[in-house]
Amino acid sequence: MYHHHLKKRTKIFLALLPISALALLTLTTLITVTKNPKNREESHHIHIHKNIQIAHSACDGTLYRDLCVSTLSTFPDLASKSLPQIIAAAVNHTMSEVRVSESNCTRLRYKLPKLTQLDKRALDDCLELLDDSISELKSTISDLSSSNKSVKHFHDLQTLLSGAMTNQFTCLDGFAYSKSNTRPFIEARLENISHHVSNALAMVGKIKTASSRAEVFPEYGTVKGGFPTWLSKKDRRLLQTAVNETKYDVVVAKDGSGNFTTIGEAVAVAPNSSATRFVIYIKAGAYFEYVEVPKKTTMLMFLGDGIGKTWVKGNRSVGDGWSSPLPTYLFRF
Repeated sequence: MYHHHLKKRTKIFLALLPISALALLTLTTLITVTKNPKNREESHHIHIHKNIQIAHSACDGTLYRDLCVSTLSTFPDLASKSLPQIIAAAVNHTMSEVRVSESNCTRLRYKLPKLTQLDKRALDDCLELLDDSISELKSTISDLSSSNKSVKHFHDLQTLLSGAMTNQFTCLDGFAYSKSNTRPFIEARLENISHHVSNALAMVGKIKTASSRAEVFPEYGTVKGGFPTWLSKKDRRLLQTAVNETKYDVVVAKDGSGNFTTIGEAVAVAPNSSATRFVIYIKAGAYFEYVEVPKKTTMLMFLGDGIGKTWVKGNRSVGDGWSSPLPTYLFRF
């Protein structure tokens, strides 16, 4: 009888073991789950705090420090990034801001009623300048990924960022004589972009460069024989060859004796992204035109007959409804 009861209790005990084990496992899981959110929260706070510390260090010396810190601290894995990578991330963020401004200007240009001719031209200039800024910022990001530490490379970065920052002010200058209220619609965004670029410029100043005594003119790189070493031998010969001995690709002549009668027509036939120089010889004469060279048309060389012989003139002004900050120009070849 006793043996029977003992056997029965043993069975009950053995049957309860899996339930107890399951309850213990569930309790352990609950404790773990209860603890993990706190650990994750603490880890998240530590990560944010670390990001803010690194952002403060990178932003030291910038003109718009609060903007710089608030921007950088949002980037993930900031601790694993080098200074050039941090700057590249900041520039990429700025590029997004430029695209938003570009969309805003496009919307105003084509949807705002009763725009004056000056405002239309100013907005067209802004769109072109914003497009230039995007190209310059893209080049900046590409250059920041380079292992080149020369002074020339450092100056190239400064030039690109300075150009991108100046574009915003040039855009606003187009509205200087406007009597409408178009400018306020774009001003705040453009100022924000210029502040971001200014901060990037300040951070670029912290990048260590490998200076060289041979780089007397750092913006040109090492100079040898009166020319930068990056200038090819063929280009040096072009610059040293007399006009009558130079081989041209096209000739511009007012009297019709060349391939074209205007410089603009010659520029239009030049190849995009050329690997070699495209030489345009402009014969003596006064050319009253406004020459625009597209960004994709590279490696151009203009050659004239000399000072006082080949002239390019223009007389646009804000008073005539033009928004260009350079109302009049004159080139002599």
